[in-house]
Amino acid sequence: MSFRQVKVSGFPAVALRSAQVEVIAVPAIGMKLTNLRRLNGREWLWRSDQIPLALAQPGASYVEAADSGGWDECFPTVGPCPVPGSPAGAPSLPDHGELWSAAWSSSVYDHAEGTTLAGSARGLVFPYEFHRQVTLHPEEPLIRFQYRVRHTGREPFPWIWSSHPLLNVQPGSQLTLPGVHQVKVAAVHGREDIGENDVVSWPGAIGGQADRFTFPPDGAWAVKIFGDLGPDGRMILTDPRRGERLELVVRPQEVPQVGMWINCRGWAPPGRRPYYNLALEPCIGAPDRLDVAVEDWGTAQTLHPGEERAWSLEVVLEEEEPGARDRGPGR
Repeated sequence: MSFRQVKVSGFPAVALRSAQVEVIAVPAIGMKLTNLRRLNGREWLWRSDQIPLALAQPGASYVEAADSGGWDECFPTVGPCPVPGSPAGAPSLPDHGELWSAAWSSSVYDHAEGTTLAGSARGLVFPYEFHRQVTLHPEEPLIRFQYRVRHTGREPFPWIWSSHPLLNVQPGSQLTLPGVHQVKVAAVHGREDIGENDVVSWPGAIGGQADRFTFPPDGAWAVKIFGDLGPDGRMILTDPRRGERLELVVRPQEVPQVGMWINCRGWAPPGRRPYYNLALEPCIGAPDRLDVAVEDWGTAQTLHPGEERAWSLEVVLEEEEPGARDRGPGR
């Protein structure tokens, strides 16, 4: 078998392993992925040394109780906000959405195309079923994420989705976004040269050079920015010291935006020490708050009764330096 039961910080977990990569998930904590690496390679998912893994509790603060690292899914919002168009006193949408604190059902199985961990959860504020399948290719360093959301109620509702992988970065780590030339600023900490809602050049205005942003050794700032993805839908994070890279690939017609939380030791939850990390987030809709995506940015989607939406994401973990490899989902 290419999967096994393990424990992560005392919680039951599922480890999927192929000939080249390993992924570990904790179903009880919102199906959070805690590990993503090549065998004998560097760990790509960041883990907090100040906030331990804890059981997800609906209504809890994500930042205070669940910002422990790893890979979560955010739906139908990322930032906490009222439901667009709802009357005063109506239920609001929680920080980082509903899925990180939801009760997921899950299954794991081997098949001809690899090993799959499937999970699903139901909405609380909105009526929906959310499905995610994580499949490891048996031979290549490739993980395929397949998503599907289905409306189970009687009234349409707006939504945005964001993957939320928090990634390990250090000074010298390099971020490249082929085809992205400008971004819109959603939040800033520790900088005065750019402001919220500014549209600025990428990567130059953020501090990058040529076609890439390199994490600085003397950072004390953080920004959340959004861009429209280039036509090949690629996002590349490189660790030059280890000669490894992580590549995210989507179909831009399905997943049109990317959000980036670039934290250069410029932010931490209240009472915590600042640190380096990166959230590299292929997303549908921006910015993080659903109400702002509906009312100001005009990027939110609408799901109608009985409707389903599906999209996919690929993660490729390579050893060599970024080169000419050009691939996309299903190619």
